Amino acid sequence: MNPKADDLVKESMKLENDFSSSSHVIDTLVKEGEPVVQEYKIPDRYNKDTLRILMVNTEKYFVYWEVSDQTLAKNNIDLGKDKLYFKVFNTDNQELYSFESSFALGKYYVKRPFENMNVYVKVGLTKEDDFIELITSNTVHTFSSQVNLPSSEDEVWIRKKMGWTEVIRSTIEHSEQGVSSAKYIEEMEKIKHFIEEVEEKQKFSSSSVVK
Repeated sequence: MNPKADDLVKESMKLENDFSSSSHVIDTLVKEGEPVVQEYKIPDRYNKDTLRILMVNTEKYFVYWEVSDQTLAKNNIDLGKDKLYFKVFNTDNQELYSFESSFALGKYYVKRPFENMNVYVKVGLTKEDDFIELITSNTVHTFSSQVNLPSSEDEVWIRKKMGWTEVIRSTIEHSEQGVSSAKYIEEMEKIKHFIEEVEEKQKFSSSSVVK
């Protein structure tokens, strides 16, 4: 082999080895610099007394709960043979709905149209037909299907724009009371069409007079 060619091969091998060593050092430094990833396990339950009710829509409510081991033991409840009883009340303490469960941790959908009222849930046990309360939930104000149309105390403006009439109310009570937006829009559309019909009749009457 040509001595010069042999020297070139040796030099190339040296450079390649140096590059491999440098790459190894860089990879090692990068790995050492990476943050330590900690894994957190989400427990199956927190073992804390919890009872919540949430609104889903006008006819469905979501209830979830957890009854702690301490509460179960304190009241001698064995869910292998006993049950938990859930009751939905309004603020007048009227029972509106009930269901039962054999699980200390669970969820349930209440499918009833509670119209425009405050409701809450209680969970407990029964002894000799008496309901013994264990936990009480939060209170929610249910949806209302009623639309509050303008009254004599409301200020109403009628404004013409781009060939159609828009009704604007100064007080919109439905937004505070949880009235269905879809129902409100439907009612406002009816008002709009009514005004348009009145305007058309007025135009027709005016043209007849001119003739």
